[in-house]
Amino acid sequence: MRRRDPAKVVNGGGEIGSLGNDRVSDDLFMHVRVLHLSHTDIRADSRVLKQLNSLREGIPSAEVHAYGLANREGGPDGSPRAPDGLRIISPASRRLRFVGRHVRYVATWAEMSCRMLAAGWRVRPSLVHCHDILVLPAAYVISRLCGSALVYDAHELESERNGMSRRGSRWCLQIERWCWRRISLLVSVSPSILEWYSENLGPKPSVLVLNSPVLPAPCPSEVVRERRSFGEQGYFHKCFGIPEGTPVFIYLGLLVRGRGIEPVLEVFGRPRLRSHVVFMGYGDTVGVSSHAERFPNIHLHPAVPHDQVVQIVREADCGLCLIEDVSLSDRLCLPNKLFEYAFAGVPVLASRLPEIARVVGDFGLGICCDNDADSIEAAVRKIEREGLEPPTGDLTELSWETQAKRLQEAYRTLLAERKLVATGTKGEL
Repeated sequence: MRRRDPAKVVNGGGEIGSLGNDRVSDDLFMHVRVLHLSHTDIRADSRVLKQLNSLREGIPSAEVHAYGLANREGGPDGSPRAPDGLRIISPASRRLRFVGRHVRYVATWAEMSCRMLAAGWRVRPSLVHCHDILVLPAAYVISRLCGSALVYDAHELESERNGMSRRGSRWCLQIERWCWRRISLLVSVSPSILEWYSENLGPKPSVLVLNSPVLPAPCPSEVVRERRSFGEQGYFHKCFGIPEGTPVFIYLGLLVRGRGIEPVLEVFGRPRLRSHVVFMGYGDTVGVSSHAERFPNIHLHPAVPHDQVVQIVREADCGLCLIEDVSLSDRLCLPNKLFEYAFAGVPVLASRLPEIARVVGDFGLGICCDNDADSIEAAVRKIEREGLEPPTGDLTELSWETQAKRLQEAYRTLLAERKLVATGTKGEL
C-alpha cells in the first residue's frame, strides 16, 4: 500500500481544504449541534469519552450530545446515571427470553436504532459522528433527514474482523457501500485501515486518531526517570508475592481468543522461565483464571478504570502486545495497549504485524517476535538475560494531545465549510 503521512487529514491523495483555524472565529460554531452514536456503553469506552472531551475543549461553543448502549450488567458503575450530555439506552428487547439469541440480538439492534433515530430528530445535529458499523445505518438516516455531516469512525476494519462470518462480512461491506457517498469524514485507528477503505470504497477526507491514553503524567523522559530498575520490587511483586529481582510481564485487555493469550499461557506454564506474567482485564474465556490457580507465576488482576491503567502498568517490567494474525483487521491494527505501555515507560514484546512492528521500530518501544510459543519463549528468555530498555524517544506524535488536535482540526474544517456554504459566505475567507 502507498504510505501517506498519517498526521494529515487527506482527501484522496491530498489534504482536505483547510480554512485556517486562526481565521475562523468561534462565533462561526455557535448553534452547532454534534451527536455521537455508539453501540457501546460510552461511560466505559475510553476512545469515545476522549473524543467527546476533546470536542468540548476544541469547539466549546458547540452543543454536544451522545447516545450509547448500556452494558448487559447495567453499566460500569452499576447505575443508570450518565455524565452530562450522555444518554445510555437500556433496550427492553434484551428481556425477550422466549426467543432465540439471534432474534433477540436483531431486536436489540432494531430498538437501539429506532431510539437513536428519535434522538437524532429531536437534536437535529449539524454533524453526526458514528462509532462503528452497528450504528452507521441510524447515523446515515439522521444525516439524510437533518442534512447533517456524517463522520464514520471505524474503530476496526469492520468487514474483516475476527470471528466475522463470510455472510456477516459481506453485509458489513454492503452497508458501508450504501452509506459511503453520504460520509463526509472517515476516522480510524491505523494508516493501513484508512488506506484499505480508500482503495476499496473510494477516497474520502480522512484522519488518523490513534488509541493513545490521556496522560495525567509528565513527558516521557520524566516517566523513564520514575521507572523502577528491571525486576525491582513494586506493586505487582507485593500484590502477588513475587520475589524481588523477578521480571514481571503484563497483558492488558480482554481475555478472549485471538489476543495471543493461549501461547503466553503455554510459555509461562513451562518450568524453564523465572519471570511472572500478570493478566489485567475481564471476560475470561481462555482459562486464565484456571492457569493462575495451577501455576505460581501466572496471575490474574481485575480490570481497572481506564484513567488508572498507565499508572499501574508502570509497575511492570515488560508489556505484552501479541495480537494473532487471524483477520485483516487484526493484521492492520494498532491496539490501545501498545500506547498505554509506551506512555507508562514500559518496553513492549509485540507481534511482528505490519503496523505494530512499524510503530515499535520507529519509536523504539521494544522488540517484536512471532506469535508461536517457542518464539515467545525465546524472546522472554532473552529479556530475562539482557533486560529491555524502556522507550526514551520523543512520543509526541503518539500522544492523545496530538490525536485530539487532528480531530479538532478536521471537525472545525468540516463544520466551518458546511456552515459557510450554507450561508453563501465561503468566498469571503
